[in-house]
Amino acid sequence: MRPGVARLFRLPLRSRTAIHADIDEELEAFIASRVEDLVARGVSADAARAEALRRLGASLESVRDQLHHSAEVRERQMRIRDYWDDFLQDVRYATRGLLRRPAFTAVAVLTLAIGIGATTSIFSAVNTLILRRLPYAAPDELMTMSLTTPDAGGRKGRNDMVWSYPKFTVFRDAQSVFSSLAVYSIQQITTTSGDIERLSMEFVGATYLRTLGVAPIRGRDFDPRLDEHADAEKQAILSDRLWQRRYNADPTIIGKTINLNREPYTIVGVTPAGFTGLSGQSEIFIPVTTRPGKGDLDEAQSHEFFLVGRRKPGVSAAAATAAVRVLGGRVYSAFPDGRFGNGAAWGATARPLDDVRIAPLVRRSLLILFGAVGFVLLIACVNVANLQLGRASTRRREIAVRLAIGAGRGRLVRLLLTESMLLALAGGIAGLFVAFLGVHALSTLNPAVTSRVARFTGVGSVTLSLVSLDWSALVFALGLTAVVGLVFGLVPALGATRTSVTSAIKDGPSARGSGSTTWRRILVVAEVSLAMVLLAGSGLMIRSLSKLLSTDAGFDSRGVLTARLSVTPGAIPRDSMPLLYAQIVDRLRALPGVTDASLAACAPLSGGCNGTKIEFKDQAPADFSQQPNVGVSWVTPTWFNTMRIPLKSGRAFTTADRVGAAKVVIVNESAARTLWPDGHVLGRRIGVGQGGFSDGAEVIGVVGDIRQFADSVAKPDVFLPYMQSPSGRMIIFVRTAGDAAALGSDLRRAVHDVAPSAPMYDVQTMSARVASSTAQARFSAALLALFATTALSLAVIGLYGVMSLAVSSRTREIGILIALGADQGRVRRSVVGEGLGLVAVGAVIGIGGALVCTRVLRTMLFDLTPTDPVTYVGIVALLAAAATAASWIPARRAARVDPVIALRAD
Repeated sequence: MRPGVARLFRLPLRSRTAIHADIDEELEAFIASRVEDLVARGVSADAARAEALRRLGASLESVRDQLHHSAEVRERQMRIRDYWDDFLQDVRYATRGLLRRPAFTAVAVLTLAIGIGATTSIFSAVNTLILRRLPYAAPDELMTMSLTTPDAGGRKGRNDMVWSYPKFTVFRDAQSVFSSLAVYSIQQITTTSGDIERLSMEFVGATYLRTLGVAPIRGRDFDPRLDEHADAEKQAILSDRLWQRRYNADPTIIGKTINLNREPYTIVGVTPAGFTGLSGQSEIFIPVTTRPGKGDLDEAQSHEFFLVGRRKPGVSAAAATAAVRVLGGRVYSAFPDGRFGNGAAWGATARPLDDVRIAPLVRRSLLILFGAVGFVLLIACVNVANLQLGRASTRRREIAVRLAIGAGRGRLVRLLLTESMLLALAGGIAGLFVAFLGVHALSTLNPAVTSRVARFTGVGSVTLSLVSLDWSALVFALGLTAVVGLVFGLVPALGATRTSVTSAIKDGPSARGSGSTTWRRILVVAEVSLAMVLLAGSGLMIRSLSKLLSTDAGFDSRGVLTARLSVTPGAIPRDSMPLLYAQIVDRLRALPGVTDASLAACAPLSGGCNGTKIEFKDQAPADFSQQPNVGVSWVTPTWFNTMRIPLKSGRAFTTADRVGAAKVVIVNESAARTLWPDGHVLGRRIGVGQGGFSDGAEVIGVVGDIRQFADSVAKPDVFLPYMQSPSGRMIIFVRTAGDAAALGSDLRRAVHDVAPSAPMYDVQTMSARVASSTAQARFSAALLALFATTALSLAVIGLYGVMSLAVSSRTREIGILIALGADQGRVRRSVVGEGLGLVAVGAVIGIGGALVCTRVLRTMLFDLTPTDPVTYVGIVALLAAAATAASWIPARRAARVDPVIALRAD
């Protein structure tokens, strides 16, 4: 029998009390029948009843309980079967209904897929970078310690100063809250074993891997006693990545040697796959006490080491932080620093390693994007609810007929909810595909700021490249799908079942419920309000990015190719370095198409080379805290010309400005303006705290400002001549008249001819470096713009649906107006005006929300405030244009209504 027919003959399900009553009645009837039969045979009534009870085989109560239980089980099975049959019937009916309306189904599924997929992909990034536990043993026990400097000269002190090795040893020997401590420093090193290659590496304390809870997969860990013996055997541990790439996973690697900066190191171990140190970049690990050129380990003011520790069992993070603060005073007492004239002391602080796993800017950007995509999901759900309401209004007569023939409202709500859940399920499945694409895009974008985290915090092992669509993201998507289907299907379902049976059947299919129309208008206003918030955020980010990109950086990056070059310490005497510089520059200038070439210590927009304080040698000595801070860069004579940085006054460096000659420096306009307000700059003498220029140098020129950070204005900079302050690390700058990127191979050959033992790496055009400096801003602006565009599109779709339904429901009214003489223009203006009115209300509400929400963007905006009027005027104009476009098609249809057909329609 077909399930639909079987339902006609199904008995109603009974309550537990009714089941028991029926069983008791049947049992008593059975006993009475036995008694009656025995009495007919001549047995007395009492004896007959006793015999009947005896034949039951057990006590009356146990038989009754057994029958009650059997009946309840049977009733429960029938109930489950009935519910399952009802569910399958609802699913089949809902599926047929959705397939009969492919346009409605496609729009709803696509809308939900965008909302669920985008939210899931951003959740995957948040989960990987913020929520997921760090990939170390008991990561909650790990903390990072840093030194703190006092406030001085009106400037706030720092709480992220790195350690010197002597200060670390004092701290290590005095502390009692950490079971293990290890310093580490992120560096580059050259290997000359086989092909010359520049490797990323970490100088580490011997207990570094033990502190993190990482054990080598081959070989052994460093001997902890290496931290106490500076003359111990030189050892190295390779990362699995380097072992695979350079040694083809040689199983006999342990015990072999690798030459690092021309010194042999014995390989004692290989780290597990995927482990690249706390920096996230290291391919090789060397004990800090056996590194090349380790003499500076005795310098108490040579700060270069990050410090990580594991708390002892039972020691809380708060207790450890308090202990570190106390010990900071002891470290300062051992190594006082008289540079701060206010008498304030250095200190120390500690933070859980998890707190510095990602740069604050990246964390803030991700959370903002997660909030933005949440708005998109909310708009998508509102849009689907709007579609459901519109569909429910067209089914008023169907629902009324079902109610009239006896269908319960709860049963109809369940039917409509099943349809909503099917839509959500289809949208969720499609959303997984969208999420997969989004996660893939995120894992490959990886803004440059995330790769520079380790430079400032020492921790860079968590990046967007690790983002994946794992089980937690799938569970999140599944839960999101269920919530979306239930919450945003319940309201339309409840509204649809409150239909007046009489009016719905009498008015016919053209009638529309006023309540449904009102709710749809409210939902459109909500969509526009939410879209307004996203549009404001993306508009501000785009405006900020536009200002950032249009601001003059002070140099011309077009046609410039750059590359890093490192000369192995000790390979060339320091006095011979200027000659090497000159030979490299001359060889590069001889390349075909090259118009200029030079060297510098760092590239513009890369954060600067270094910073220090300067002394005015022609003035009375000032307190250290009052001495101004400046950025310091090293350049060869023609660097300013190569980068098209204008010389404002004085002269540039020349080849005569070399070791042994009078020391000279060049300053930028910001330094000249800030340090010498009287305008007399040339000829002044200053002492620069780096490069051997502390005894004084003459200012010989002023050049134009260049920005060292993309999102800030130029700061005071001092340029030192490479020829007077040689260094083994430099960046090559080559300007060419042709395609700079095509010059790479010629550049490598030219440098190899002059310095075959110096590895060249990080070859990029200057334009690529400039783009990298704005990667974070472009990344955030692009995603916000994408989400805002999606939100605006959904809002326009919702407005179009409401206006189309409004025109359909007012066909008779419009026909009467036209019959009475209203022209088509008036009808069009009426419909478009109604749409603009809804958008205006939503925009007003949205502007209020945007003014509140966009305040979180304040620190991410360049030369812009969150209340920028130009942005808001542009967004309102965009919304008005979108509303006009969404209302225009329904307005045209309304203006073409035939009055005769409209008046005869019902």
